[in-house]
Amino acid sequence: MVNFSRLLARRGYTILRFDFMGHGDSDGDFEDSDVDTRLSDIGKAMEFLKKRAEVRDVGLLGLRWGATLSAIWCERNGEADFMILWEPILDGNAYVQQCLRSSLATQMAAYKKVRYTREQMIKDLEKGQAVNVDGYLISGSFFRQASAIDLTRMAVEFHGPVLIVRFGSGHDIGANEGINRLCENYRRTNPNSNLVEVAEKPFWKDIRLYYQRAGEVFQASLDWLENIGLKDCKG
Repeated sequence: MVNFSRLLARRGYTILRFDFMGHGDSDGDFEDSDVDTRLSDIGKAMEFLKKRAEVRDVGLLGLRWGATLSAIWCERNGEADFMILWEPILDGNAYVQQCLRSSLATQMAAYKKVRYTREQMIKDLEKGQAVNVDGYLISGSFFRQASAIDLTRMAVEFHGPVLIVRFGSGHDIGANEGINRLCENYRRTNPNSNLVEVAEKPFWKDIRLYYQRAGEVFQASLDWLENIGLKDCKG
């Protein structure tokens, strides 16, 4: 994301890249953040950028969960002019359950057994207790809010153009149908919305590797931005 932000800046776009509360270089504790706080952070970042930069068209770019949050924020607020969604997570419940399963695998690797079962984690989360998932404390409110998200069932009212980028071809049929349906929903409100599939590695699956450039994703996103003619997001 840093490298693509720098590339956009070299092309003349005004860029603000930020970390959510409790993430990266931002203040706060990770366990205090949930879906609502992240959406609030997006709104504050948008407001900050508009005040500091002399641009009219302001869009959102997100990867995976960040793309999902961008889509939800635009439906609730409608203040963005466009969106670029890199491999958005469609089903929040499936995503959260996958994170919990990952914790089981980590326990097996570290202790040769599962000390804290998925059922126990869910029970504690439903009680409002924070649960450690691979070193991150997940709050009960995040679990509840994230589990309720389903982008394919979201009523799309956003009227700006949207680019959805899908990585690789290793998706199951259900995932393909879901992302196709989401794109069609966006096309109904803006014909400039598009779905592009690129032969790019899903680099988020292996955090041991430093993936410096996602060349095809970068180029597809740049081409789309130029094609829709949003010149006023350049400073």
